[in-house]
Amino acid sequence: MGLYDSSALIEYLDGNETVVEYISAHADERAITVPLVAFEVYQGEVYRTGPTDFDGVENALQWLEVVETTARDARQAAAVLSRVHDAGSPLAARDAFIAGTAAANDETLVATDTDFDTEALRQEIDLVVL
Repeated sequence: MGLYDSSALIEYLDGNETVVEYISAHADERAITVPLVAFEVYQGEVYRTGPTDFDGVENALQWLEVVETTARDARQAAAVLSRVHDAGSPLAARDAFIAGTAAANDETLVATDTDFDTEALRQEIDLVVL
């Protein structure tokens, strides 16, 4: 089970071998993300050279379910942010929301962004940084 951050999804779309292998190895597990992450991935298309290919992104990520977030997720994210901040490991609000949603849904957070890779956050959630 995993909640995927945009960093991992973008690397997957770019063909990063490590990320592609990880996702392939976990193909039989639940794979989710949140609307904020989906937006970040689609936003990446806007800044690529050439025309945007939103349909191509959607087709390439058919294995991924975008789940709605709730007030419970938001509260959990704020609690994670508070504890990580108190431990001296600041986290951007959007990253805290993603990590907190993983915690609220008992999911492993899968990312390539090393901003997540702190001992304080590892105390809060199951984390895979590829």
